[in-house]
Amino acid sequence: MITKIKHIWSVLCKESVINQDNNLIYIQGTLEELKVSLKPIKVGSGKLPEKINVPINYEIVSLWFKENRNEVGKAQIEYSLISPEGKELVKNIQDMEIPVNIRRFRSRLKISGLPVTKEGDYSFRVKIKEAGSQAFRLVSELPLEVKIKIEPPIEPTKNTAN
Repeated sequence: MITKIKHIWSVLCKESVINQDNNLIYIQGTLEELKVSLKPIKVGSGKLPEKINVPINYEIVSLWFKENRNEVGKAQIEYSLISPEGKELVKNIQDMEIPVNIRRFRSRLKISGLPVTKEGDYSFRVKIKEAGSQAFRLVSELPLEVKIKIEPPIEPTKNTAN
């Protein structure tokens, strides 16, 4: 029998902190839009590389709810980043186990670096596959608009040493 685990919410954020005294989670800096400034190295080359890794740390935080308190809830959570063209850029799978007598479960995926291919609307997809299921099911899509600003190229320095 499949234990029913419901997805309650997911948030894309800069950071989350769990207070050890009261077990409350604090979500800081929700991400909806990211502005990236790039400086081409070559003069006259306005082209961007095919993929840019933006150096940013962020998290996907989710809350799950298990219907039956008397069973262990086991599942896998799949997180993927989808480009504006619909291509999967990153995929990560996490195991989840909700113990007996616990109904709510928070999952946090900490990520370092964001691969972008161009300016546009990216999407983080959250899927779950419960123990006994054959496939993942989509439970949430988190949009992230990426804006790229190309600044003047970096001029090569001239060697004036005599």
